[in-house]
Amino acid sequence: MLRWVILAVVVVVLAAAGTFVVQYGTGSDPSWSLPAGDSGASGPVPKVEIEGSLVHEFGPMPTQKTGTHKWVIHNRGESDLQIWLSGSSCVCTVAKLKDEGAKEVVKPGGSTEIEVEWKTKDMVGEFSKNATISTNDPRRPEFKLNVHGLVHNPVVVLPPPEQNTIQLGVVSNDEPTRTSIAVFSPNRPELKLTKIVTSKPELIVAQTVPLSKTELAQIKAKAGYRVNLEIKPGLPQGALREELIIENDHPDQPRLQYTLIGTVTGPISVIPASLQMVTVSGKRGGKNELTLLVREGRSTSFTITHKPEKVDVSLEPNETPTLKGRYRLTVTVPPGSPAFQVDDEIVLKTDHPRVKELRIPVSVVVGSG
Repeated sequence: MLRWVILAVVVVVLAAAGTFVVQYGTGSDPSWSLPAGDSGASGPVPKVEIEGSLVHEFGPMPTQKTGTHKWVIHNRGESDLQIWLSGSSCVCTVAKLKDEGAKEVVKPGGSTEIEVEWKTKDMVGEFSKNATISTNDPRRPEFKLNVHGLVHNPVVVLPPPEQNTIQLGVVSNDEPTRTSIAVFSPNRPELKLTKIVTSKPELIVAQTVPLSKTELAQIKAKAGYRVNLEIKPGLPQGALREELIIENDHPDQPRLQYTLIGTVTGPISVIPASLQMVTVSGKRGGKNELTLLVREGRSTSFTITHKPEKVDVSLEPNETPTLKGRYRLTVTVPPGSPAFQVDDEIVLKTDHPRVKELRIPVSVVVGSG
């Protein structure tokens, strides 16, 4: 009996299904279709087009200068194009609309200009900045206008001085030491050097010659000078710190001033070359020693003409008979000293025929403990 009941239910279901196919099936009735959905069309839209590259290469440019470049913006669409400024990568780069407002409207088939202004300030090296522009173009809601180039000093010196210093390395007290630098201007090849002076003109002499074609090709300059420096014998032994001033006719950088840094060696050697005392206890005090070696064991007289404040300095010969020409320099921080820090030098006057003066750098840091 149950089997007949199930069979009857199946027949009813199949009949209902057949009715559904007749009413809604594809069959041969071409009038049947699903309800039409929303196609997403929104009518005419603007279309932004930027003339040329989005990156402006401005090439070499001096520091503390302002540059500008304009881009032409077209509306190739069928409705009004709205553009506005969204921001920039730094305050040194600013975009300006043609009417100088916050937003601009460009009619279909029309165009406008956007000017980007950038300031190089004191930055030296590669320069890459951009300004962001927003639009109501649904296919291009924003784009970036970029500027790129290389910023240099108005007058360039090679090798580049670090923190306005020129490193001379080891300078001999016995014989001349020579070095040279290149000086040129990328934006003023006709640069003229008008005057060169040093803090010790009798011992540090500067001469200029035009750079050769090979040298110009190496540094990619159109014209320039090689400044030859000769350090003659006679400078005090020890730390060297002198000045070099180069005057020229460039209106943006008419004066270059550098510190010449090095170590002068000669008949008297100082081991180590400088004295450092760090983390000294002011309560207990402390001391450190240097050794002075005179070439060929020559007996030499020393006089202390300058020393850092708050420390004691003494100098005595080594009493060992086999160690002639050797002297011991002792720097002492007295016990009970207050906390202090000093960066100075010890200056010794000598009776050696080739070393009139000896300078030894000293750095002392004393704590309160």
